[in-house]
Amino acid sequence: MEYSPQRLFSYLLGLLLLCTHSGFGQALPASPSYARIDSIIVAKAFPLLALFEAQPALRQALQESTGLQTLARRQAQRSYGTLRKQPVLVARFVDSLVWQPQEIRAAGQQLQQLYATNTGFRAAVAPLLTRTGRYPLYASRPDTAALRLAWQDAAQGLNRILRVYLANAKPRYPVIDSSSFARRDAGLAQQVRQQLRPLTATARRRPATFYTLPLQAALAALRLNGRDEAARYEPLTAGPNAGPQAAVARTEWARYAYSVILVPGSGPSKLGVALDSMGAYRCRLAAERYRAGQAPFVVVSGGYVHPNKTPYCEAVEMKKYMVETLGLPDAAVLIDPHARHTTTNLRNTVRMLYAFGFPTDKPLLTVTDISQSRGILNMAARCQRELGYVPYGNPQRVSETENACQPVPEARQPDPFDPLDP
Repeated sequence: MEYSPQRLFSYLLGLLLLCTHSGFGQALPASPSYARIDSIIVAKAFPLLALFEAQPALRQALQESTGLQTLARRQAQRSYGTLRKQPVLVARFVDSLVWQPQEIRAAGQQLQQLYATNTGFRAAVAPLLTRTGRYPLYASRPDTAALRLAWQDAAQGLNRILRVYLANAKPRYPVIDSSSFARRDAGLAQQVRQQLRPLTATARRRPATFYTLPLQAALAALRLNGRDEAARYEPLTAGPNAGPQAAVARTEWARYAYSVILVPGSGPSKLGVALDSMGAYRCRLAAERYRAGQAPFVVVSGGYVHPNKTPYCEAVEMKKYMVETLGLPDAAVLIDPHARHTTTNLRNTVRMLYAFGFPTDKPLLTVTDISQSRGILNMAARCQRELGYVPYGNPQRVSETENACQPVPEARQPDPFDPLDP
């Protein structure tokens, strides 16, 4: 569905009004400031850039790099020239702003040189590149190669956001992830000009850092589209997960075969439906396994997915059903309110195991309907294709509706190509 700026405003106003309702699980969480939303998205999608943003000494080192500053000025100069013209053609602006392959390579080489010659820069960045850091997939590479790959991910991820949410390129899943604006929307063009022309004007003289302009443009694109899904319910250790988080440290893990029971969400096909019948069925299956003592916790996983821009979060509605209808303890049910696909149901749950202090030497159990259970057992190729790695190990069939698998550190690797759940 495509929205004009006026319709988009009305839609977001409706969501804001929805937030005023009381009652667990029936509304979006309170909207934080744009700055907080932006910082959460950057931290999740672009850990390398988030590190640069958090440390003034790193930003200064980047600003003192003549090569990086030259690249940034060239980018800003061509973008500024595009925005000066009337009418603004957003697609041409995006073409002027995205990093070209040779620019990505050149910036990567400059970062590698900085890493090799600046001890302070190297000391700050190196922990990010270890197996326990934010890029475990690259940990086996030399540090300079891992740094180059982390930067490449960030640059290509920013390009993807700009092309999808400003230039209407097709995302991987157009039905749920597309731009909110019609192609060549005049209102969008005007807003892009108002918000980004001052940034391009400043960057063409002296860029704050070499990545600032495309990063701020990408964040503006997400804001204009109302795409803050990745920032909702953060931090995950608070809110609906506060009780379960506190219970993790008190758990006698030796009593259980599995660390958690994962229930993948099932998005309703109709607008206005909070919990799909298939989602409720999966919850009932998982409740049986919980009561049988298979695991001390249940993770319900699913974000704001179906139908597109639904006001209901699958995980929140499933937790409500499991606690209020099925009678499970609140402290036994965790939510993953971000996953948009079966691949990320598993990936996000494994991430939570590491982040919440679960024993990662114990397998987790997925419980779902027969069809999806069969798909999960044979999902490695899809994970490799969409995520670039498989976020679990040693998958084993337990029953028609259950599979077991082992957590792996690679699940912490961010996916900058999906800014709604990186």
